[in-house]
Amino acid sequence: MRKGVSLVKLSTVVVMLFISNKSFAQECGPNCPACSGGASGSLISQNNLVISALGMPTSDDEYAVVNVRYGIFKWLDAGVGYGFKAKKPIWSLRVQPLAEKAGKWHPGIIVGTGSVRTGGTDQSVYAMATKTFEISEKFALQGYVGAASIFKDFNKPFFLSGASAILFEKFTVFGSYDGKNFHEGFSWITTDNLTLSALLIETRYPALSVSYRFDLGKRK
Repeated sequence: MRKGVSLVKLSTVVVMLFISNKSFAQECGPNCPACSGGASGSLISQNNLVISALGMPTSDDEYAVVNVRYGIFKWLDAGVGYGFKAKKPIWSLRVQPLAEKAGKWHPGIIVGTGSVRTGGTDQSVYAMATKTFEISEKFALQGYVGAASIFKDFNKPFFLSGASAILFEKFTVFGSYDGKNFHEGFSWITTDNLTLSALLIETRYPALSVSYRFDLGKRK
């Protein structure tokens, strides 16, 4: 059974690399705030459907993005959406070959394909290590580091990083760097399913995001 799962993971990575070389518009990468409305590299939980919308009316690149993401397995999620200014569909595919565990020192590893920066749809491949530190029941730190490379310019990788401070498991202050620009924001989990965020894209474009999660695994 474990061998079969490994073959599925390997096949998924091969498919990701193949489609990255095709001329499709792609979703922002590990956490590009213009698509995700946040700074977490975590995958969507299995059997969870997340619908999000983000508006940034003063941006020169894009003014609105909508997304639908689904956790297919614990180690794989996929998404499809639309950029209104670009007038193109967007998509993502992420695989997590190594998941972090509470109390363990090793980070989680995520590999994906997409556009990792705001203002473009160049196909990229990226890898990142994520780690969460639970300081107390009311406070936690989450961070990631990684690298990405535009597929057509594969020999010029660039650095990715981000950090979040989580308070009471409801409020998050976050920041990220996509190798070119910094992005900052604040999010509030108003219910178990609804998250609201306020951001500064590229530290200059104000944006608002709303995200709603459906746990389809609870349905009979």
